[in-house]
Formats: sequence, structure tokens, C-alpha cells
Amino acid sequence: MRNKAIFLATTAVALVSMSSPANAEGIYVSVFGGLNIQTDSSAVVQGGFIGGDATTAYAESADTGFVLGGAIGAHLDRWAQGLRTELEISYRRNDIDGWWSVSTETSDGFAEGLIGANTSTFAIMANVWYEVDLGSKARPYIGGGAGWARSKIEVAVNETTNDIGFSFNESTSYEESESGFAWTLGAGVNYEVSPGVDVGIGYRYFNGPGFDPLFIGKNNIAVPFDNENHAVSVNLTVNVN
Repeated sequence: MRNKAIFLATTAVALVSMSSPANAEGIYVSVFGGLNIQTDSSAVVQGGFIGGDATTAYAESADTGFVLGGAIGAHLDRWAQGLRTELEISYRRNDIDGWWSVSTETSDGFAEGLIGANTSTFAIMANVWYEVDLGSKARPYIGGGAGWARSKIEVAVNETTNDIGFSFNESTSYEESESGFAWTLGAGVNYEVSPGVDVGIGYRYFNGPGFDPLFIGKNNIAVPFDNENHAVSVNLTVNVN
């Protein structure tokens, strides 16, 4: 799976590199930044490490975070009017709050606690965008891309209640990293503020490497965690030739 993801990411980057100067109407550079919203995560797991009658549940809610990045690209109007490709790097980060619980039927016990975490993802993406010429300075666009990303999560787990009689470790912290295939879809609009200079606003859906399983505490309560993101950002784009 890892080799397949690397192959797909390499292929996507190669598509951008194929855009030779002979086929490009102009090279541009772009910087962007904005808000990143990570999809909340929850799970209920039957069984577990303390017996078959145990039920483990958790829920996490991500605070609104940020995304920053930049890109270098080429207009490919000789291939198709409004077509452009680019190589993009980005970094996004979110803080997370949550809770966990374990209950048993036979012993009628219950334990719960709090989760505090943060996630971050660095990505290198090859994107393809298509702009629609409306005959004005405003140009809407749509497209997407694929590439490689490295995600990291740092977790602190605290115990607030325990009447099961089993040690859950009152406080523990750990971190985990995953690398692999990432992809994005998006749309937006650019506006020409002066010849060769655009400002814009856009939406991106970004799916990066997740953590499966993610362990809640040292007792290995295994739960999945998906890395799905929705971002709204503003950008500044300058044509350099």
C-alpha cells in the first residue's frame, strides 16, 4: 500500500513537470492562508482489553485551525484555454478536544476521561485547475490534485472517573506519525487587481494520511482517526513571465 501511494504521488508530480515552458503561456507563484476545519471523529468499540463485555467509546471535536502554503505553476492555454497546473506545498494544524469512556456489563463498572490533542499535516501536491473566462476580471476555477503528505498527532489522555477497579493510567501522552497518499478537490475565484497580479478566495477539501488504529492511552484502546479537512483561504498570485 505504501509503494502504491508513493507511485501515485510521483505520477501526479510528474504531470506537473511535463508542463514544459514551450507549452506554457506564463509561470506564476502563489501564496495562500486561511482557516482549516478538520472533520470530527467518534467510534464505539465492543470488547477490548478488559473483557468481551466491555464497550469503549470516544468522541473528538477539532477546533478551527489554520492552513498556510505556496505554489509555483504554469498556464497551459496552448493546450486548453484556462488550464493551469502547479506544484504546491502546504501546512495545516488543528487543536482537538474530546472524551473517552469504558463500561462493562458484568461488573457494572464505568471509567471515563478527557482527550487533548493536536494534528498537523505537511503536504506536497500536484494540482490541475481550470479557469472559466467570463470576460471580466473575475475568473472562477475548479480542479484538484494528488500527492504525498506526512501527518502527525500529539495526544494527552486524562482519567476523571474510575469505578471499574482496573488501572487505566490516570494520565498519559504520546505521539504518532503517518505518511502516504493525499488528494484534494477545490473551487474558487480569482480577481485581477492589476496586470499580472490576482487576489482570490477558495475552498479546498483535503484528505491526508489518517491513524488506524489510534490508541487511547497506554492500555491500547484502538480507535480509527481520519484526516479529512475543509479549508477556506485567500491567495495572492503573481505572474513572473
